[in-house]
Amino acid sequence: MSILELFFIMGADPGVLVLSRYDPQLVLLSLAIAVFAAGMALQLAGEARVNSHPVARQITIFTGSLALGGGIWSMHVLGMLAFELCAAVRFDPGLTLLSMLPSLAASWVALTLLARRDLSLLQLCVGGVLVGAGIGTMHYSGMAAMQMAPLLRYDPWMFALSIVVAVALAILALWVRFGLEGRLPTLWALLLSALVMGLAISSMHYTGMAAARFVGTPESEVPMAVVDSGYIAIAITLLTVALTVFVVAANTLLRYRRMSLQLKASEQHLRSIFDTALDAIVTVDHTGTVRSANRAVSRLFGWSPHELVGMHMRSLMPASHVEQVEALLESYLRTGRLTMPAGEQELVCLTREGEEKPVRISVGVTHSGSRPLFVVFVADISERQAMERALRDSEQQYRSLISNIPGVSFRCMLDRDWTMIFISDAVQTLTGWSADDFISRRCSIADMYHPDDYQRVVDEVVQAVEQGCNYTVEYRLFDRSGTEHWIWESGSPVCDENGMPRWIDGVLLDQTETKRRNAEYEGKVTAISKAMALIEFDLDGNILEVNDNALALFGYEKEEVVGRHHGMFCAPELVASDAYRQGWMDLRAGHFRAGEYHRFGKGGRDVWIQASYNPILDTDGKPFKVVKLATDLTPRRVMEQDLRAARDRAETAAAARSSFLANMSHEIRTPMNAIIGFTDLLLETPLSSEQRRHLSTVQHSSRSLLGLLNDILDTAKLDRGAIELEQLDFSLRELCEQVLATQRLTAESKGLQLHLDYPATTNEFFCGDPLRLQQVLTNLLGNAVKFTLHGEVRLKVTGEPGAMRLAVKDTGIGIAADRLEKIFEPFAQADASMSRRFGGTGLGTTISRQLVELMGGRLRVESTEGQGSCFSIELPLRAGKRLASQQRAVLPELGRLNILAADDVPQNLELLQLTLEHFGHRVHCVADGEGALQAFTQQRFDLILMDVQMPGVDGLEASRRIRQLEAAEAREPIPIIALTASVLDQDRQAALDSGMNGFASKPLDLNALLWEVARLLGLTDVPSAVVSATRVADEGLFDWVRGSSLWGGPLRMAQAINTFIGEQHDLAVRLSRLLAARDWQEGEALAHRLHGAAANLAMSSLASLGQSVERAFQAQDEQGLPALIAELGQALLTVKDVVPQVPDTASTSESSAVDARSLREQASQLRQALQRGGLDDEVLAAMAQTTESTAYSAALNDIRQALDDFDFDQALQVLDRLLLRLQDEDATAS
Repeated sequence: MSILELFFIMGADPGVLVLSRYDPQLVLLSLAIAVFAAGMALQLAGEARVNSHPVARQITIFTGSLALGGGIWSMHVLGMLAFELCAAVRFDPGLTLLSMLPSLAASWVALTLLARRDLSLLQLCVGGVLVGAGIGTMHYSGMAAMQMAPLLRYDPWMFALSIVVAVALAILALWVRFGLEGRLPTLWALLLSALVMGLAISSMHYTGMAAARFVGTPESEVPMAVVDSGYIAIAITLLTVALTVFVVAANTLLRYRRMSLQLKASEQHLRSIFDTALDAIVTVDHTGTVRSANRAVSRLFGWSPHELVGMHMRSLMPASHVEQVEALLESYLRTGRLTMPAGEQELVCLTREGEEKPVRISVGVTHSGSRPLFVVFVADISERQAMERALRDSEQQYRSLISNIPGVSFRCMLDRDWTMIFISDAVQTLTGWSADDFISRRCSIADMYHPDDYQRVVDEVVQAVEQGCNYTVEYRLFDRSGTEHWIWESGSPVCDENGMPRWIDGVLLDQTETKRRNAEYEGKVTAISKAMALIEFDLDGNILEVNDNALALFGYEKEEVVGRHHGMFCAPELVASDAYRQGWMDLRAGHFRAGEYHRFGKGGRDVWIQASYNPILDTDGKPFKVVKLATDLTPRRVMEQDLRAARDRAETAAAARSSFLANMSHEIRTPMNAIIGFTDLLLETPLSSEQRRHLSTVQHSSRSLLGLLNDILDTAKLDRGAIELEQLDFSLRELCEQVLATQRLTAESKGLQLHLDYPATTNEFFCGDPLRLQQVLTNLLGNAVKFTLHGEVRLKVTGEPGAMRLAVKDTGIGIAADRLEKIFEPFAQADASMSRRFGGTGLGTTISRQLVELMGGRLRVESTEGQGSCFSIELPLRAGKRLASQQRAVLPELGRLNILAADDVPQNLELLQLTLEHFGHRVHCVADGEGALQAFTQQRFDLILMDVQMPGVDGLEASRRIRQLEAAEAREPIPIIALTASVLDQDRQAALDSGMNGFASKPLDLNALLWEVARLLGLTDVPSAVVSATRVADEGLFDWVRGSSLWGGPLRMAQAINTFIGEQHDLAVRLSRLLAARDWQEGEALAHRLHGAAANLAMSSLASLGQSVERAFQAQDEQGLPALIAELGQALLTVKDVVPQVPDTASTSESSAVDARSLREQASQLRQALQRGGLDDEVLAAMAQTTESTAYSAALNDIRQALDDFDFDQALQVLDRLLLRLQDEDATAS
């Protein structure tokens, strides 16, 4: 048997191995003992590390080794006691105790290494091997102390593994202590290191136990514990803990003794410093009472240290600083922090004699028990402050001297870079580099020289240094940003005692601005000399110098003018005048002169110039010469003369145009008065259908001509700004509804729909000129209806007061993009064929834009050709007041008046006589002003209608003579109304100046004339016949002005209203039946027709009521409809009572019946003729006879109007609707 077989066994039969197990409680106890011992040992190792005394350090390591070695051995013994085998086991006491020695050695090595401040890798590995080997030796020697029947052998591989584990875990345990240092708090690092080391020691033991193999026969079936193993374990644990605690206590006592000695030595050292310190050190408690002081306080305060103890701090400083210091102490007591800025503070203290001394204090805090003590260091800074003041004064003087030296002062070495010894701060302004940059050689002045100047500067400076003289040099350098500067440098070399140059003292001046000004001045002089004529004179006026421009201006050569007097360019009478001599006296006195002058060039040529005479001053501020700068104004003078001539021609042309317009207005309106007036009268007489058609054509054409005339006159007024806007309160909603109503008849005849979008939330009442706004909307809506063949026209109102927007949008033919702006030019339309297809002058949009801009707004257009257009009006309308309810009679009740009418045109007199006598008045007619005077003197009149322009004695002169007669006879002035076709404001003012009271325009507007008569006679009350309690009467029944323009006069309008009332007398009953039958669609249609018809008849209130009924049927408002229908019935009765009953003489003798079949055949024949491009007059005449005084007469009038305008497409559309209507009526009848 070899010696290895006494220790190792390989491949043993499990049947010969004795079973074993561990007591878990003793295992845990062994782990706890290992961790506890490791922790105590690590704590002692830390103490040894900071202990500087060698003996004490070794004692700590040795005692720690006892504690750790005992702990390792105890862990081993407890681990052995925890091991239970199926055989009786006892331990050899001697060998067991001897096994402690390797553990002590391993512990000493471990603590020696842990006591080091740092550990190399080699030391770590060697120490790990020694510690692991010691623990392994302790383990296996302890295992050898086991006495039992089975044989103890080891598995060689597990045995080797246990040694490797022992060494590796030992290295880990040592590394952990150093590895965790600084990464975790001290306590946590200690606990974690103890845990790792304890577990490492235990792991070594149990790995070795795992290598043991017990070979033999079991003595029992179950493992048996060592006899009294529990008691033995407790005893070993207590002994180990006691030993460890004893070691720690002994080291604690030694540490305390060492610290006590160190404290005494430190206190003695501090006391020595305290007493020998030059600064006073005072200890103060929290109340501010001095508790101790060093000997330096005697020198500072005058009190000895023992006298100062017990005094309060306020005795050592003035009252102004007491609160500051007490606040500092209170702040610390409250917050636990000192709030002294910068850790120190300068104060003033009081000596024993009451003298104030400046001191600097700093405060530290210590604690004695629960109360803080403040250690105050007080330093006398009297001498320092005196030195600082002296230094500041000296520095201030030095800085003042340097800063007041112009430019940059410097002292530099005589090397290649001109290294600066000193340079003033002004160098930063010049170069962008600070003075410190130059002194510390981060840059040099030589590097900044312009390359072209460097060598020249070096040569001149070196030459001056060699000669020992001053130098002056100019050069260029570049600053930090690369900007070029012109520098003037002056310097001189400074020599040592041997006469050798040491450095250069000098100054740099920046001449850049001076150079720039000089260059700029020279450039300006050159530019002025090139651009203007320049002549220099002496103070006597003699020419010193002259440039080429001046020679070219006056046409001389230089030799011809130099030395000559200024007077050579002036008229002789000017030179001889006192003003000329005074001018040169002013120049000699230094006064500047400038203006436009008339001069003469060579050969007496006229030259106009703008010239300035500038006295040039010398260094004493006295003039020594005069510089004249001149610009040729001759071309401008010629242009001004041409402009004045052109202006005179334009003014003459404007006056001629105004005169032409006035004459045209008068000459056209005078015959138009007769044409329109007699046409209206004839249309009210019995006529044949053909006569009525021809007269209707004349009436329509004459009113179109009058509209054209008004448009032209409006354009002329707008061009010369003669139109003034009124500022009246009005209802914008009502104005929009009226304008729509005027276009509704035309729109419905074309099958178009008219819509008004006026939100209920939008303001209704505004302040502005409603007449002009109505004119603009009428133009735009009229165009929209005219140029729209199918679809709709919509007026949309949005905005708020100050920013209103009215948009007229249609679905018409549209406008090409390149024609959008041209449509606002006079007489321009979107296309050259427009006037042929649709008619019109092209002035509507022009006037509209001018009126909108006059009202402060803007008119814009957006359009897509073939899809429609949108005209937008933006107006700054101010909010207005709500209008009171207005009532107006159909025509004013004037009674029977005796009227004198004077006019040189017989037709006008006849028209006036027929019209006024129709209303019961008596009219006396005269042909001129002389006749009016004779008639006035022969009989009494209630009123005079006086034409302004008449041959012989005109209306103005006649009015003046009448007023003179009235004044002479003390008669009451008779009202005189001027009959005029003039549109000029000066003509109207002349009429007022002559004594006339009112105006009536030509052509005659009967409604306006009668109301003007009523105004002058004071008869403006509304007749009682129109007063009604109904809503319609309260808001005004009829718009006679608009209706007359639609129907050709108030009489025809009244006839149309009577016809309407006759047809619709039972409308309320029919609506009530439809409501009862809940036939909402038919009711809505019936109310819609009422709305449109009333609007066309200028009955806006009735139209509004019809619209309300229409909306109610549309909304199926069963609750509100009965009241609205009742109100509508009452309104119809009121209209019937109020409207004048005018007999329809044109239709009393003819039947109102119509042959529908004949009319349908005639309409079809006419349609075929129109499609062929022709016109069958016989068929048209037959249709007129068939529809006379029937419901179809309006359709025939629309057809005639379209044919008169050559709008055959429109005529075809009306014919188609007429045929469709006839078919529907036939179907209903059958």
